[in-house]
Amino acid sequence: MKLLPDRPSIEFLRKEAKDLLGALREAAPEASLADAQRALAGEYGLRDWPALKAEVERRLAVLPTAPSGLAVELARAFGLGQVTGPARAVSFTAMGRCWELSTDRGRWLAVTVFDWITEEQAALGGRLRDAAVGAGIVAPVAHKSPAGRVIETVRGENWRVNEWLEVGPTPALPVSAALARRLGSIYGTLHSLELPSETPMNPYHVWRREESGWYQLRDRARAAGKPWAGRLDEVLPLWFDLQTIETDVDAAALMLCNSNINPTHVRQGRDGELVLMEWDFAGSMTPELELGSALTQWVMRPAVNPRAIVAFRDGYGAVREWPKLRLESFGVAITGWLNWAHNSICEAISPEDADHAEFAEREAVGVLERPMTRAGLEQVLDV
Repeated sequence: MKLLPDRPSIEFLRKEAKDLLGALREAAPEASLADAQRALAGEYGLRDWPALKAEVERRLAVLPTAPSGLAVELARAFGLGQVTGPARAVSFTAMGRCWELSTDRGRWLAVTVFDWITEEQAALGGRLRDAAVGAGIVAPVAHKSPAGRVIETVRGENWRVNEWLEVGPTPALPVSAALARRLGSIYGTLHSLELPSETPMNPYHVWRREESGWYQLRDRARAAGKPWAGRLDEVLPLWFDLQTIETDVDAAALMLCNSNINPTHVRQGRDGELVLMEWDFAGSMTPELELGSALTQWVMRPAVNPRAIVAFRDGYGAVREWPKLRLESFGVAITGWLNWAHNSICEAISPEDADHAEFAEREAVGVLERPMTRAGLEQVLDV
């Protein structure tokens, strides 16, 4: 589910709605702007366009403020120069809040990252990003600290800083055929790099819980009085069925992949270009497994999108031969999605703080209202 930035723009939302209208009319020519606005509001977890506009006004009236001295400490740790103004909130993500910093040397985006994103992990992503930029893919420029590191610890958290890049909103779902074709081309370009990777696959992509762990989660949701606890009970059989689909890993085909090109990590740039914002999740994967994940992220939400599937495949095929996909090709997508669903529900039950509570509650509702299913994956393969 989409989350509004800390300083949302109603103009950006209007552009998103117009873009979404084009995609909706590919399947339903009679779709109206009001339909697109209502669908976009739903993507943000709100009932309609007026509710979305009211949420924009609410957020602009209560902007988050940075902890005292944080901007100075970040500037010092990364050698950004003298701070010339207060840090400005940009957005909240699963990893934490992002801040815009202004110094006498320019503008910067400071991002908190998960603890497991170490300097070595960031370097792995940087290797892929640099090769991708050389191949024409647009991405932010990472800034290194005076110590030559991309990751620095400030106030007990891992941070990275990118040079500021003017970008537009994240793509709205469902995506148009034209945007799906561009996405397919990006994946094809990345896979054509064929960068070798000797690191093991991320455990998050291969480890699955026992059924007992899910039942315990359901009981916790009931005890917490969550209104969606009953819905969790309904979808568990569907998720247990998903877990019977194994992950087919061809070790000889492993290469360095971005591993997490989802709608949250893509921004629209100038002249229709797409900007890949996130590279820290890079790791070993096969093209088939990453394409399986890509399809679940981009052409199955809010429903299976046949036109986008064909366009995505055509965009990829214009760069690199499209591989044969089977249900097992969705193995990483299934594992990652189930782990994300579990973690979101856990966080919604026992949030770390108010920001995490809002984020997790929206994600929990989203995974329960639109669960991944075997039938949906089979429908994608049929297309």
